[in-house]
Formats: sequence, structure tokens, C-alpha cells
Amino acid sequence: MFEKMLKWLKNLLDRMFDESGTSDIALSDRMSTAINLWASMYETGGPWVSECLHSMQLPGVIAEEFARLVTIESEIDISGSPRADFINLTLEPFFDKLRNYVELGCALGGIVFKPYVSDDKIIIDTVQGDCFYPTQFDSSNRMTGAIFIEQIHRKGFIYTRTEYHNYQNGTHQIKNRAFKSKSSFSLGEEIALTDVPEWEQIAPELTINYCDRPLFGYFKIPSANKTDRHSPLGVSVYSKSINTIKNADEQYGRFLWEFEGGELAVDVAEDLLEHQPDGSVKVPKAQERLYRKRTVPTKDQNFYEVFSPTLRDESLSRGLDRILKLIEFQCGLAYGTISDPQTVDKTATEVISSKQRSYVTVKDIQKALETAIDDLAYAVDKLAEIYQLAPAGNYKIAYDWDDSIVNDPALRKQMFWQYVTAGKFPFWKYLVEFEGYSEKDAKAIAAEQQSSLKMFPEEE
Repeated sequence: MFEKMLKWLKNLLDRMFDESGTSDIALSDRMSTAINLWASMYETGGPWVSECLHSMQLPGVIAEEFARLVTIESEIDISGSPRADFINLTLEPFFDKLRNYVELGCALGGIVFKPYVSDDKIIIDTVQGDCFYPTQFDSSNRMTGAIFIEQIHRKGFIYTRTEYHNYQNGTHQIKNRAFKSKSSFSLGEEIALTDVPEWEQIAPELTINYCDRPLFGYFKIPSANKTDRHSPLGVSVYSKSINTIKNADEQYGRFLWEFEGGELAVDVAEDLLEHQPDGSVKVPKAQERLYRKRTVPTKDQNFYEVFSPTLRDESLSRGLDRILKLIEFQCGLAYGTISDPQTVDKTATEVISSKQRSYVTVKDIQKALETAIDDLAYAVDKLAEIYQLAPAGNYKIAYDWDDSIVNDPALRKQMFWQYVTAGKFPFWKYLVEFEGYSEKDAKAIAAEQQSSLKMFPEEE
């Protein structure tokens, strides 16, 4: 559907949205194919998954883990004025589901946060990577134009709304069109927005002046785009490990087959089993998996033979674990995140380096998320001003991502101990922060230590 829509929009862009002819769908065939693949991997495990090939659902696991690391214990505070209170209240439902949105953005390379006004309220629409089509980028690779798609299936018809956004020279322009079709192979005929109850309050066109940025936030995964080096779009967090994920699914299938193929069984000569009047052979009830008939008569073979081969589960498991570690390396995760943490046989330096790789990746994603939320808050502020939804005023956004997630805890502890020995950080606070003592007990220990130093001063 994504690639079909891309073809339709390319034909409609000049005729219905951009009369100047300066915009174009900034999405190459290579990128559109890749986005389709990332979406398939996130939803089903990948196009290679079938009844014969099991899936570990690694793409979903990887995207979910990154979202957890990025947002865990995060705090975002908007303050400064009654306008700030309005923005904060508007974004509260959005922040409640932020981890879900980050997961979808990690899976598809990006996601757009787009506010709109409905019944004197501002609602945040989240548009996933396979539901928007970029049309323009500025010199800093900020997306300044795009077409967003929304579809409703009702009573045999497909209703499609295309929403075109274009920001240029301080002006943000929005154009909406609606279509009705009986088939997914065509957009169908254009209809009025008022023909669809959900869209009847949407204006066909809106121009907003005196903007210093587009009125939406684009959360883009900051990894380099190796899928299409000339595309400013983001890429999936697992874009570098597609083939390796497929290898992991194949190895996982071998691992499962080892148990299924090596399942204990008893081969019994057919003439020793009970025969039914219709000529069929009856196997003892509830033992169909255990007993297997042999067509060779008893006189030519043993009474029965036990089938119980030695399983190769350990070697297969080790092979799978090595593949999982390669995926962790390719995605920027620490060893032991999806692989077996008990088999991480590394030196202390290598372990720290592995963890730091994950922390740096998470920190970069957090910075990208900050940019998108800043742009979203600006758009909400602008709409509140235009529609007079809240008193005028300034606002300030403060982010706390919990640095202990992004910094190696051991290194952080060591750093603060150096502060203690240099007299720059209280010893009792160190005991509370890193050793788990209560404030009362920590102060008592610190006082006792200070007393001991006074009684036995160091010799000069």
C-alpha cells in the first residue's frame, strides 16, 4: 500500500497541492522498499517468515528495547507561564505514550508528531514512517514539507485524506483533500471533507504566517542512512542487521527442529500392532507420538527399536548466541541485551566498551527526540496563539533522561569517589547514592570517619 500511494501522490502533487511545481516526493524507490521491509519485519518478523520458518521476532524486540532505554525514568517539564501550563496539559497524553511512539519511530526510521485543533482542543497526531511522504528538506536536512495520509474503511468504501504541509520563508501552508474508492488499487474520486464525519471540521486550506519552523516535529533516528546515502530520512535501528536477523531465524528453526526431529520414539513392527476391521493399524491411545509403525515384519527385524539420538542443542545454542551478539554489535546494543548475558566472555575493558556503545546510541536517539519534542511544543504554542486557546506567554522545556542510563554506572561511581577524595562531594552523599545507605546512617558513618581522622591525624 505504501508504494501504491507513493505512485498516486506523485501524480497528484503538482495538480492538487503545489501549483508552483517546486515540490516533489523526496522518497527514492530504494527508501520506499526499505521502509516496507522494516515495517514487515516489525509486524511479522520479516518476509522470510512462514509456517516452515519460525521467527524470534527480533525486530520488535530490538525496537522495544531501544524505546525502553531511551525513555526509562525520563522526565519532561514545561514551565514558565499560563501558556506553558496549557502546552504541558496538551502534551500530557502524548508523554504518557511516548515510549510506544519511540518504539514505532525506532522500527521505521522515524515518526512525525503533528498537532491539530478539534473542538477548541489541540490533539497530537502521530504519523508512522510508512504513512507520510516527504516533499521538501532545507539545507540542514530538516523536513519542511510532507504529505500525510489517513484512511478510513467503512461499508465497503475506502476514504483517504491527504494532508499537504509546506513551510517556506516563514509561512506554513496546509492543504487537505479527501477521496472515496471501492478498491485499494485506486484513490478513487475526490469528495468534500464534510462527507466524512471525522473530517468535517478540517479546513481545506490554512496558511499560517510568521513561523520560524514547520508546524510538526519529525523524530528521526540519527544513524547514518546506508540504505540511501542521498536521502535525509532516518533509518530503522535494525537496518544494518537485516540479513543477520534472517540468519538468526534460520538458526532458531534448526534449534527447534533438533528437539522435534530428535524426539524419543519407539519403532514397532506393524504386524505386532492392533489391526482394525478396515485394515488400518491402531496405535495405543495417547501414545501416537511415541510409537511408530514399521512395515518390515517382526521375523526380519527386532521386536522394537528405540529412536533416541543424541541432541546437538548445545552447539546449536552457541551458534545462535554468536549470531545474536553480532546483531547487538550491528544495532549498537550492549552484549547480553538480547543474547545470553552469561556467555559474555570478555575482559573488563571490552565489557565497558560494549556498554558504552549502547549508551552512546541511546544518547544520540534522546537528542533527536528532544529536537522533535521542541518542534512539537512550538507547533502547539503557535496553534494556541492563532486560535486564542490560552493566554500569551513564554515557556521553557527541561529534559531529564536519567544520566545513569546513559553513563556507565561503574565509571560514574568511580568519578564521584574521586570527587569525594578531592573534597568536592560529601562522603555521606556518596554512601546514599552508590552504596544504598539511608541518609541518617550515611551521616553517622561519615561523622565517625571524621572523628577518627581527628583522633589519628596523618603524620607529616
